[in-house]
Amino acid sequence: MGTCLGALNLLVVAFAEQHARLAAVAWVEAALAAGSAVGGLVYGTVSWRRSPERRLPLLATAFALALAASGAAPDIAVLALLIGVTGLFVAPVLTTAYMVADKAAAAGSRTQAGAWVNTAFNTGNAAGSAAVGLLIGHLPLAACFTVGALPSLLGVFAGTRKGRRPPDFHRRAAARPRAATKPPSDADAAGERQR
Repeated sequence: MGTCLGALNLLVVAFAEQHARLAAVAWVEAALAAGSAVGGLVYGTVSWRRSPERRLPLLATAFALALAASGAAPDIAVLALLIGVTGLFVAPVLTTAYMVADKAAAAGSRTQAGAWVNTAFNTGNAAGSAAVGLLIGHLPLAACFTVGALPSLLGVFAGTRKGRRPPDFHRRAAARPRAATKPPSDADAAGERQR
């Protein structure tokens, strides 16, 4: 998600520049934010039957398809509309990613799991901007939008390969044998006193 949004920020500027409407970038960004807010509010009101692990790939795929379709916009107004639709999936994907991380983490490391989601998002954002910056000018802009959507689809593919499940750290921690500790002997205690 971070990689895709990092790419999108630069793609919107390139699209607006290509259509001589650079000032309209703010409206496209506002459409993305508004879409995300609406998507998050709607997502929060639904009582989901599917687990977060099953929802995340579906949401990420919908996000990627909407992002790729945005590249076909004929003008900035249609781009803003399509990016608004793309935004509908931003908050739900991020919320679900935090839920999956929280569920997979052991009780004492949930904050750390959330921090890893943040780190991955921010690292991806920077990488997406850098990568698409190298592509703009070498590929048609519509193709750049499609390439910008690929990381989300690749993440879905990697996470849903047959037999793959998110790690269950609760079970791993419980299954780990604890190191046996023996009580100190009199000789050990005497050695400590001499030090």
